[in-house]
Amino acid sequence: MEKRFILFLILSFALIISYPYFIEKTGVLKPINRQETIEKQTIEKREVRPESMGTSQRNPKTPPESMGEKTIQVNTALYHAVFTSRGAKLLRWELKNYTTADRKTRITLYERRPGATPAFSIQTPDADLNKQLDEELYAVEGQNLALDEQNKTGKITFLYHDPDTGRTLSKEFTFTNDDYRTGLDIETHAFPEWYSLSIGNDFGITDWGTARGFVGFIGPMTYINDELIKDNAAKLDQEVRHEGKIAWTALQDKYFIAAVISTEARAVTVSRSSPMNINSALEFKSSDPGPTVNHLLIYTGPKEHQRLKALGVKLEETVDFGWFIYGSWAIVRFIAKPLFHILQFLHGFTGNYGMAIILLTVGVKLLFVPLTHKSYRSMKDMQRLQPQLQALQKKHKDDKQRLQREMMELYQKNKVNPVGGCLPMLLQIPVFVALFNVLYTTIEIRQAPFILWIRDLSDKDPYFVLPIIMGLTMVIQQKMQPTTMDPTQAKIMLMMPVLMTFLFLSFPSGLVLYMITNNGLTIGQQYFTMKYFERPHEAGSGKASAAGREKA
Repeated sequence: MEKRFILFLILSFALIISYPYFIEKTGVLKPINRQETIEKQTIEKREVRPESMGTSQRNPKTPPESMGEKTIQVNTALYHAVFTSRGAKLLRWELKNYTTADRKTRITLYERRPGATPAFSIQTPDADLNKQLDEELYAVEGQNLALDEQNKTGKITFLYHDPDTGRTLSKEFTFTNDDYRTGLDIETHAFPEWYSLSIGNDFGITDWGTARGFVGFIGPMTYINDELIKDNAAKLDQEVRHEGKIAWTALQDKYFIAAVISTEARAVTVSRSSPMNINSALEFKSSDPGPTVNHLLIYTGPKEHQRLKALGVKLEETVDFGWFIYGSWAIVRFIAKPLFHILQFLHGFTGNYGMAIILLTVGVKLLFVPLTHKSYRSMKDMQRLQPQLQALQKKHKDDKQRLQREMMELYQKNKVNPVGGCLPMLLQIPVFVALFNVLYTTIEIRQAPFILWIRDLSDKDPYFVLPIIMGLTMVIQQKMQPTTMDPTQAKIMLMMPVLMTFLFLSFPSGLVLYMITNNGLTIGQQYFTMKYFERPHEAGSGKASAAGREKA
């Protein structure tokens, strides 16, 4: 029973982990290539080339400056933004401290595309007014901003006025040099009964390629009525509207987010204009005919847990520590959060996330030492009972109920738990999955180096050295571990290290490092147990058996 249970666990675990990769490799669900789609779209002809380290992954383009149109550039220590006076819209938002996977270009959170809903655009029930607000030139108060430690904040205001109707619209942006937060004050006068502010298509989503992965959520997310609501982009066939007590709405991927925070909004609308054009907008009530002022806070940047938590609006809940199997989601999340904070603490102590993972593994292993030791003893006891179990199986091969009863009596008589050897494995699986989620979804570990060739613990080992070492440690561990299997089954189980090695080739190198450390510690514990606990016990058992034979 024990060997079948262990084999079931291993195969089930391997199947669960490898399933998404199998789906992707076979092409059943192909990841969306955002870059190819953008390149197929019609783009404007004039480029805005900010002081950046290279060409963006989205090929930055902006409308031409004509008829008094102005582009306003904002440079801070953290980002570079470009606005236009035509429609008072955002053209581009580029992060300075984060690069693409090849480390050659900066991450661009937003870039205006033809046909897409512009970021920070205003929509009303009046279609003609919407066209004016989108196409008219706004007066601009302020100029290009270059913020630094001496000039930490700056403002730019866009003003729209229609003398025929008396309608006015003011958007005042407040930028801070060392903060991803941007203040936005919107003042309207003589407007229709409501208006909405758009985040803009895909603002905050830089990687649609993992949208169908099994960890993390990509797309629109809203915190309303103290509940986190996720709108699956693939299922958005019409506009979705949420009403209630709104804290924020956001568009986000695994690592980055654009969120509009406001307690004054009365509704959130989420829509999709194409497979990769997702938009979320906050709706506000207007005062007629008097002025209406709404104060908003915009966060546009990385999903750094501490930054998001400091906002005090539960925006840190967008960091997904859960798992794709919903039944175990709460358990894994419950474990993943403490693991993440421990890793953060150890990183502050060591300055290296690889060393932090090793220390974390040692700590986890120390917690499981009593269980692992008990498991080893249980497996040895099961090995010792094998001759008697085989005799029972032969004696009662035609009476299954009698066989099960006799086996249970044998276990009780010898005080052996037949599944005792599996308990540590069961308890460590949630820890393993929780650590996988931490390594896979937290931006703090994105592109974090370890040593030598390991330059990104959240990505696979480029030379597959760590997975091979892990496979070797699994072989050593199997050779040292007691087994109740017959020789043929034992040889079959020796294939598991090979299968697991191939499986882990594409896993984050930080997770493989955890497995290597865990296996190494287990080998050391087994050697220590065999040397200082097992041999005296076996010697004592041998003497007792010899004495029994002499007496007989």
